[in-house]
Amino acid sequence: MSTQKLIRAFSRTHIPSNQHQETASNIVQALSYSSIEPLKHSPLIRSTLNSYVVQLVLSNPRLSLRSCLQFFNFLRENPAHKPDLAAHLTLICRLYDVRKFTDIQFVLNCIANDVNLRTPVSNIVSFVEHCTVDPIFVQKLCDMLFRVYADNGMFKEATGVFDYMEKSEIEIHERCCMVLLLALRSCDKMDTCFSFFQRIVGAKVEITAKSVAIVVSGLCVRGEVERAKGLMEVMVTKGIEPDVLAYNSLINGYCIRGMLEEAIKMKAIMEHKGFVPNVVTYSTIASGMCKLKRYEEAKKWLFAMIKRGFTHNLVTFNILINIYSKMGNLNEAHRLFEEMKEGGVRPDNVTYSTLIDGYSKKGDLQEMMWLFEEMEKGGVSPNMFVYNILINWCCETENLEEAERIFEKMKKGGVRPDTNAKLEEAGLLLGKLEKGGVRLDTFTYNTLIDAYCKEEKLEQSYKLRGCMEARGLRVDTVTYNILIDAFCKKGYFKEVERLFEEMEKDDVRANEVTYTIMEARGLRVNTVTYNILIDAFCNKGYFKEAERLFEEMEKNDVRANKVTYTIMIDMYCNRGNLTKAHKLRVVMEAMGIIPDLYTYASLINGEFSFGKLDVALKLFSEMKQRGVIPDLFIYTIIILGLSKHGRPDGALRLYDEMIEAG
Repeated sequence: MSTQKLIRAFSRTHIPSNQHQETASNIVQALSYSSIEPLKHSPLIRSTLNSYVVQLVLSNPRLSLRSCLQFFNFLRENPAHKPDLAAHLTLICRLYDVRKFTDIQFVLNCIANDVNLRTPVSNIVSFVEHCTVDPIFVQKLCDMLFRVYADNGMFKEATGVFDYMEKSEIEIHERCCMVLLLALRSCDKMDTCFSFFQRIVGAKVEITAKSVAIVVSGLCVRGEVERAKGLMEVMVTKGIEPDVLAYNSLINGYCIRGMLEEAIKMKAIMEHKGFVPNVVTYSTIASGMCKLKRYEEAKKWLFAMIKRGFTHNLVTFNILINIYSKMGNLNEAHRLFEEMKEGGVRPDNVTYSTLIDGYSKKGDLQEMMWLFEEMEKGGVSPNMFVYNILINWCCETENLEEAERIFEKMKKGGVRPDTNAKLEEAGLLLGKLEKGGVRLDTFTYNTLIDAYCKEEKLEQSYKLRGCMEARGLRVDTVTYNILIDAFCKKGYFKEVERLFEEMEKDDVRANEVTYTIMEARGLRVNTVTYNILIDAFCNKGYFKEAERLFEEMEKNDVRANKVTYTIMIDMYCNRGNLTKAHKLRVVMEAMGIIPDLYTYASLINGEFSFGKLDVALKLFSEMKQRGVIPDLFIYTIIILGLSKHGRPDGALRLYDEMIEAG
């Protein structure tokens, strides 16, 4: 029997024992006549519920779909009875029968977000193929799984589904691919986005101008206007004419780079090809003119837009208000502000910040504060730029009491700089406040350090920590947590170690967010800390660092536990160093620590991976003799391993044993 067939057989509902059938029947009956509540405290659940019973319940046609979902959610919330992959897939089959695609997406999300449930798409397909005779079921399932992975930012897994669909000649729709293109664009992974687009074209997916526009807009935002233009030209040769969205993106790209004449030329090309410029086209070019301080031209451009039958929207009103504010004509800017409100266009942060900035240059604090209060009343939360204008003006006019009041309001509002520009504004703002005599607290510095870390400006964030100490502020646990998290994410583990040393030096207590529960005093790294750091090094591929930390535990008199040994054994097994793995197991047992299910799983998987079947089977036999009960994962490893290495009879015997064991 082939591996694929074994997986399929493994996934099918087996012939259950009488006990399984009886338990499932009782649960179905209870759910049919009442809610899930009575089952939550039933000994029936606690003692006899297992994977096979769950599958029987979920696949029982007598049980309503609503009750199925209640039962499934109850299991998900119960740590002792978490549904396994088979349960999830059984429910998906039930949901597909009644075309409940939203619920299917929810279940697929559960699978995608649980590391214990994730499996190659080929395995999922093999599990569910028997559920229905509908020929498009697999295509729809793959399509939805692809979207789920894309939405969750799991791009490698999403492309894995695409690979499977292409290899299996399953029809791939453009709308499915667009989800991944959009997700990659939103994460600024434009090289991957561009490569995936080329794959789509190569796979002969029927694409339209919509997909082209996604890639073009992403490239233009990154400043790669010529590359975007080249892509549009290539697609024209393939019979796909870019749409207005793509042209507008290209126009915006030219405007961002200050290439206004090129933008205007592109508008002309667009019109020549029969496309009608829209409000976005005109407002983009007008905005580009404003950046170059060509305000009169920008006004004429927008007035020309109105003559062509378009009406003002939020963007065009903001551009005009900005133009008049920059020109010093605040009366006209304010008139437009009132006009937009009367016309039902709701002002936003840009509108208010533009006007407040204009009145600050005029020195009109009364009008500035009136606008500030009105934006709050209107439900528009002031951003960093607005606070910067107000506090900056107060500092310059030595109105420090008002500056401090506004600053406290900003803190209470939870305003944080979230872009590079706002980060620079925040830094300048804090500098002015300090010069004006306003004492900044630890919370304010932590907020700014966090912002720098999010922008991956780790050097600046670390310097701010030094500024805190220089100003007599205590660097607290939150400060260190922010820095440690940021440096770990970048893989700068030497800096992480230095931060741990500084925490000890500064007598700062770490908490669970710092990856540990520290000792009562002394802040010495304990077993939990080492385990998390060693695991982090292993996941990053820094195996020498992991080994060094493991050796350091003994030097520092920190006792390794079962988790520590299992992490290290798993690392050696994955690297193929089975000799070291077994030596470590001997040391582990000499220390009085008995290997558990996870330790054996690592060893067995390692032996099978490198073709050592007999050793793996010996370990399997040993673990059972020691009273360690194999779970579904270990059975699957061995069944698939035996099948892969040409021993199907042994695989089938083990499959029968697994069924009998329940």
